[in-house]
Amino acid sequence: MSKVIPAFRRYCALALIAFLAIAVSSAMAQVSTNPPIATVAATPAEASPVVSHPATSGPISHNYTLKNVDGKLNILVDRDGTWNFSGSAKAFPYKDFDVTLALKNTDGAVVLFQYVGDATHGIEFSKQGKNDILKENFASFAKSHKSAWEYRLYENAAGKRRLYEERLKKMEELKKEEEEARKLQNEALAEEKKAALKAEEQAELKQSGGSSASSVLNTIGSVASAVLWFL
Repeated sequence: MSKVIPAFRRYCALALIAFLAIAVSSAMAQVSTNPPIATVAATPAEASPVVSHPATSGPISHNYTLKNVDGKLNILVDRDGTWNFSGSAKAFPYKDFDVTLALKNTDGAVVLFQYVGDATHGIEFSKQGKNDILKENFASFAKSHKSAWEYRLYENAAGKRRLYEERLKKMEELKKEEEEARKLQNEALAEEKKAALKAEEQAELKQSGGSSASSVLNTIGSVASAVLWFL
């Protein structure tokens, strides 16, 4: 049996798609413009459960603790749709950091807030903006809403180059050691070095399966899915 989707819910779904497009565009603009060096998409460093928040008479304001990075995440939304998304985290050399926070009201409208940055010297950010969905539907968000967040850490351009150079050097050493073992007619050692070399080559191929952009998209998609399917 088919169901008629209320007009507001259709609007919310379209609004989410539009906002996702904005979030993705913003995220891509923040990703380094250096030539991409492939890497496997990072797994979440930490993700929150979906949390239900009670009604509020004033601005929507939440503060979250990012335990694994000694960090904070904050969101403030006013009645006119203006918002401030901020956060901090400790330094992670050769790493990039991306975080997404989602708010969902009782009618199913979802708004995403997102940040990408270099964590080499620590993270400290504050983003401001204005969103028509929040302005027009502030009462429903203030009445009751849910939130969820997730962040990831992954190698930045410098980190990827460093790992690639280290692996290349190791492969060259293993190849030389295999050749030396064969000259000495030590077939057992030669086969051992050959197997180690093959393992390194396979690891390099595996590492070429993704990019920084894919990690950002994975974070956005994961958080959006979490709140969309949470009743």
